[in-house]
Formats: sequence, structure tokens, C-alpha cells
Amino acid sequence: TGKAERLRINLERIDAWLMQGASLSDRVTTLVKEARKAA
Repeated sequence: TGKAERLRINLERIDAWLMQGASLSDRVTTLVKEARKAA
């Protein structure tokens, strides 16, 4: 069997929302940092 995907984060969309003034929760910030390292 294939490896299960833990979490899919669309970094392009997150960046777009951040450019519009959105802010991330502490937990989401941690997840995004992990996703950027893995990318």
C-alpha cells in the first residue's frame, strides 16, 4: 500500500490569503512551517 498523506497544505493559497491581511493561528503556523520544510 502507498504511504498515507498526513496533510495537504496549499502554500500558494495560504500566501495569497496572508497578502490580503489574513492571520494564521499558532497551530496552523506550525503546520505551514513543517510543510515549507518538506517542500
